[in-house]
Amino acid sequence: MKKILLFSVALLLGVSLMAQLKPVKISKSIQNKVAYSHKVMDTPNTFNQPGNVSVHSKSTLDEIIGASRYDMQSNSAMMSRLYLWPDGNISGTWTMGMADPSYADRGSGYNYNLGNTWGPAPTTRIETMKCGWPNINPWKGGGECNVSHNGTTSLVLNTRPVKGTGSWTQTLPFVSPAGITSLVWPRAITNGNNFQNIHVITVGQGSLHGQTAALLYYRSLDGGATWDKMGIVLPGLDSTQYLAFGGDDYAFVEPHGDTIAFVVGGSWVDTFLMYSYDNGTTWTKKIIVPNYYGLSPSGTLTPSFIGSDGCVAGAMDKNGVFHVVFGRMRYADTGTHNSYYPGTDGVVYWNSTLPAIDTAILTSIDSCIAHNICIGYVAENAAGDSILDPFPLYGNALSSYPQMTIDQYNNIYCFWSSLTVGNPSADNLNYCHIWGRAKFHDKTDWTEMVDLNAGVLYLFQEYVYPAVAKRLKGDNLLMIAQTSAQPGSNIKDATIPIHDVSIEYREVPLSTFWPVGMENNAITRKSSVGQNYPNPVNGSTFFDVNLDKAATVIIEVSNITGQKVMSVNKGVVNAGKQVLSIDCSNFTSGIYFYTVKISGESFTHKMIVQ
Repeated sequence: MKKILLFSVALLLGVSLMAQLKPVKISKSIQNKVAYSHKVMDTPNTFNQPGNVSVHSKSTLDEIIGASRYDMQSNSAMMSRLYLWPDGNISGTWTMGMADPSYADRGSGYNYNLGNTWGPAPTTRIETMKCGWPNINPWKGGGECNVSHNGTTSLVLNTRPVKGTGSWTQTLPFVSPAGITSLVWPRAITNGNNFQNIHVITVGQGSLHGQTAALLYYRSLDGGATWDKMGIVLPGLDSTQYLAFGGDDYAFVEPHGDTIAFVVGGSWVDTFLMYSYDNGTTWTKKIIVPNYYGLSPSGTLTPSFIGSDGCVAGAMDKNGVFHVVFGRMRYADTGTHNSYYPGTDGVVYWNSTLPAIDTAILTSIDSCIAHNICIGYVAENAAGDSILDPFPLYGNALSSYPQMTIDQYNNIYCFWSSLTVGNPSADNLNYCHIWGRAKFHDKTDWTEMVDLNAGVLYLFQEYVYPAVAKRLKGDNLLMIAQTSAQPGSNIKDATIPIHDVSIEYREVPLSTFWPVGMENNAITRKSSVGQNYPNPVNGSTFFDVNLDKAATVIIEVSNITGQKVMSVNKGVVNAGKQVLSIDCSNFTSGIYFYTVKISGESFTHKMIVQ
């Protein structure tokens, strides 16, 4: 249901944009607060019919698509929860459960937007058993698939041939390696010309070659009928590097052709990027932040150190550059157990053209800002309010759960959930809001931070766990988030009472981030050339070209020595998105570069011919 707009849009806009924001001063007591590091574990599976679902929310501009009393959507990084289809329809999913406190009815809530209308809030999960952590993706043409976990030795795959309608077919095809007792906290993506390839990473708990929690990779090339990679530990992720991985401390990057990638962070592992140019056959690891204690068993005394809080997200731009954001966190081991410092703040940005981040830079938020890598933080307000203590513990940093989308023009949009000072709840707790920031392709600096929940329409409302679609709907970014009148999560912090939450959908106009006086075409209307797919290629390969206006297009291909081996003049090509191709069947194996010349501009990408 769409909620009523009680106040004028002008009033909302007047209080939602804040210029020259600075980080709030965090007291020493908050900075030095220590908490025990842990991940929420599942209770054993039980079968139960779900109770009645009630929708609970304050008045906002958002649209409610579902509800839950189980109020945790992730331990750390967010899954693929929102998918925008080419026809403008939308699939959304989340973890729902109403039968507290055991939540035997827990499973994947699902809703579908047909054009501009969401269906009624669901009252049942899509699985037949207790599940959680859903990942929604396109599947085999016009169908869709959802991967979740049930806390046993197999993950749960639900598929249906037509998106938005029909019965789901449930299977448990994921076989655990010997020694693994449970597969949990999955991440899934699909790719291929017909979305027939399914890629999954998940934590296998138990004992596998010296690891108590291994990060495992699964791949199917036929929509899940068979799996050619089953429970694989990828190179560089074994026990010689890490003793264990934390649940949800990883996230896939949206695939581009045969290029797939995921980001990993967390307390006792490096923060790193894993990427593959051949659809998951071979992988390369790139360190973002080194962790020098990854082989230290729990209970080994360590000094405090800075890394990622496990809330990571990434995206690849049209030039093949990977962009990553993550929450900044301080950790230590007291000699008894691993601990984290929940009063740590800061959302950090990195891209694959940069070297690994020196951990000395991460030691303070002021240092991160000075080195232009901090894009988000708890912002001071005009009243000079401070962070209230105690504050709800989500198990992560004060600013975290980042999301990232890059549009066809290489503009970058980042969102995160951040504790927001002022207007505390009845139980004297600060609320979290969703904040955002953008970096436009022709600009050096990021735009000012924007509080998307500022203003009277969002007073006394918690907003956490944002999940953002990877494509734009016109000039709008699409998001779902969990919201409630009660700050904090009972699942993560037992001092918070069990309460109703809503899953709400919002369309964020790109103009939210435009500097005053900047026009739409100055930000988005620019030609671009995408990475080819498939890559590597042994026949024909394809790539997207977006033209801001009709233009003459020339394609040139050179080998690694710079010798031109092909040149094709496509003549005048119409404005808009076009798909062009290169026939590589007569090329010898090796590395090539294709250059697309558009009315004086040149765009070059690397491709591999097998």
